[in-house]
Amino acid sequence: ERIDYLEKLLGDSADKHFEELQALKSAHAKHADSLARQGKDAGAALAQHASVAERIAYLEKLLGDSADKHAQELDALRTAHDMHAKELSSYKEAHNKLSSESKAQSARHMSTAERLDLLESRLKHCFSA
Repeated sequence: ERIDYLEKLLGDSADKHFEELQALKSAHAKHADSLARQGKDAGAALAQHASVAERIAYLEKLLGDSADKHAQELDALRTAHDMHAKELSSYKEAHNKLSSESKAQSARHMSTAERLDLLESRLKHCFSA
């Protein structure tokens, strides 16, 4: 009777442990499948993202292109500025030349009052003689 009791107790215990072991194996398989799926999803997500080195290389290229563009624009502005400065200088020279010619022309001509005085003196001379 004692042996039967022990056998029954051990059998029940072994059956219970076997059921728990099967439940654990089932849960483990379920988690392993879930982890494998998540790993594939994470791998796909990481594959879509650029690495830090790629991102830095892109930013450096973008900034380099922008700096080159700005340098070219600055050179173009400097060239245009130099051209405008030369034109302004030539306009100043032309203005000074015209101004001096105008002054010389004015010096060669008598004013209206001087011309009237000359005409009056000649007419006086003609009529007084």
